[in-house]
Order: sequence, then structure tokens, then C-alpha cells
Amino acid sequence: PQMGGCYSNSSAQAIKNQKKVDCGPWDKQLPDVGYGQDLTTARIDAAHRVIKHKKSILSVNPYGDKVTDVALRSALTAMLTGKNCSENIPVKKDADRALRYIRDRVNVPRDMSVHAARELRTALEKTASGIGAGKGPVIPVKHRRDQDPKLFGR
Repeated sequence: PQMGGCYSNSSAQAIKNQKKVDCGPWDKQLPDVGYGQDLTTARIDAAHRVIKHKKSILSVNPYGDKVTDVALRSALTAMLTGKNCSENIPVKKDADRALRYIRDRVNVPRDMSVHAARELRTALEKTASGIGAGKGPVIPVKHRRDQDPKLFGR
């Protein structure tokens, strides 16, 4: 998701690209990230940014910080180690939704680089898929109060 006046031209290619950005997969097939990148650095950057803003991320997530915290730790561990950690989540109710809430609201470049965001979104979705098929809340189109930068400026 982008903040600001970003409007689609509604061409077939624009719609295809929008679906890839919104729903993944966030792999090398995205037209804006086809050049080389260091995935280890991107993953460390993503983990650093999430840990730095963890308190704010947990406080704005509508599924509660206890469910979100454990699910988010599992996703970050999976991203950094390559191990599937979704089976280690003790409370699975809404954990998939909590992760998809975060996945859908990672903002480039405000939150992290495009490469870090791609790695984080992939880890969040893989972990969420291992838990269930629950979707996060729909992103509002009339306002973006869920993207209030004051909450993340600390």
C-alpha cells in the first residue's frame, strides 16, 4: 500500500502488477525488484525495522499484542533461519489474520527498503499460511488512519 495520490491507469499490466504487490508472491518477478540484491542484508534490515517498531506494531494490530507478538516472532525467526515456525505458535486463533494485517500495511519506503519489505511480506505470508486462511481487515480506501506515521516516529 502506498500513501498519497497514487492512481491506477487500469491497464491490464497495471492490474496484474497491483495484484502481485498486494497479494504476492513477492519474488523476483516483480518488475521493480528484478536487479540483484543481498537477501541476507534485506532480511536483517526487515528484522531490525520490525524490532525497532515492535511496540507500535503490536499496539495498532487489532488482534491483540499477545497473539500478534508470538506470531510475529515466529515469522521473523522463519525469515532469518529458513525454518517453518508456525507449528510453534500456541494460540492460533487470529494469528494468521494478525500477520496478514502487518503484511498488508508494510509501507515502502517509509518502513524499510523494497527488498526488506519483500522478504518480510514473504515470511509473514508463509507463516500465516501455515496457521490458517484468515484474512486481515480490508485496507480503508477513504482514509488511511491505519498508517498514522506519528505512531512510528518514536
